[in-house]
Amino acid sequence: MGEIKYAKPMKVKKLLYLIGIFIFGGMLLASIIDANLYVEKYSRAKLWEFRFFTVGSAIFYYLMVFILNKEIE
Repeated sequence: MGEIKYAKPMKVKKLLYLIGIFIFGGMLLASIIDANLYVEKYSRAKLWEFRFFTVGSAIFYYLMVFILNKEIE
């Protein structure tokens, strides 16, 4: 008889990296697309503050994923 083939489970590390790319990439893309709105409503400094915060948060997130994943393995 035929063997049952199961799908390979996705690794948690890869899933967390994809979630991070989706969240932080989306935030940066939104700041690029809506840059005129941010500059008109607030200021150019606030726009750059938002972008630096997003990049800093992404670095912190990926560092935490790397450290926590290293402990599990």
